[in-house]
Amino acid sequence: MANRIPAARRREIERKATEIRLDGIRRGLATEEIVDRMLRALGPELFPLEAWRLANGWSRAEVSARLDSLYERDGLAPPGIDAATLCRWEHGERRPSEERIDYLCRLYRTRPDRLGYGTDHTPGEVGHLQRAGIIDAYPHTTEESEHDLISRIRNARERINMFGLTRNFYAREDVLPVFAEKAAAGVPVQLFIMDPYCDSRRDRYRIEPAEAAMEDPDRYVREVLRPLSAAAARHERLRIFLYNFPCSFAIEEIDDVCRVMLYGHGKRGTQGPIVTFAEGSSSHAYFVDQIRWLERLSQGDTPEPWASKGIRVTPLNVDALSPRL
Repeated sequence: MANRIPAARRREIERKATEIRLDGIRRGLATEEIVDRMLRALGPELFPLEAWRLANGWSRAEVSARLDSLYERDGLAPPGIDAATLCRWEHGERRPSEERIDYLCRLYRTRPDRLGYGTDHTPGEVGHLQRAGIIDAYPHTTEESEHDLISRIRNARERINMFGLTRNFYAREDVLPVFAEKAAAGVPVQLFIMDPYCDSRRDRYRIEPAEAAMEDPDRYVREVLRPLSAAAARHERLRIFLYNFPCSFAIEEIDDVCRVMLYGHGKRGTQGPIVTFAEGSSSHAYFVDQIRWLERLSQGDTPEPWASKGIRVTPLNVDALSPRL
């Protein structure tokens, strides 16, 4: 059991932690970096679990409510963990169960060892690229980068999620059959594509080259969306969604990696760099969170502030599409 720290000292630790958090926000630091700063400045009096809560600016009551929400989202009864129990966990006086640790990791979007439970077995003294989880990169789309993507799709075992501005790639004769084969084999395949008639599409393509893929929405529907829709009608595991908001990157989540393509003004998407992130890194978690957000919206659960802004992600109904520009 950890040595008890006087209440006055606890308040001083929280005050200093708050100062570190606010300074980190002003500097634009990630939450993980703010946690590290707190632990360097205040350890060993500050335990990692408490540092993560303070770095997020949450009270214990808010942590409890957020944990309840995670349980409810999984169809489980909320545990209603009280502040006293959280306090004992944070001060090292009690250890949460493995289930609670798992949910705490989900809440804070980190690993057990980062919360103080277990050992970090990642190599020591790694460089910043390894910490970012970068395992591959291409300066722009090439035959080599496309071969890498198609190979990953062919070898997928658990999931294929594709999110992009417009991708003629999806309906190509050497790609669409691969999506269909994986769906037929039981691998969930989801494609999130911008509605070719939405306002965001119009605004986006004012800054894209004239030859951009969606310059002619009717053609895009005919040559890309209709073949995708026909394939989805044959394969239950292949699902196509349209979204109506602008984006700055494409995400390709295939099993435990995320490939990310960056977009730029006056540039086609295929001219942007492509970076692949491995599972277990904060970068991978960041982009996977975007996919999970899309999935949540696709199920009709659009929370504020996005609902009031008209943000939507809906199943593709190609016959209902019509010009709205």
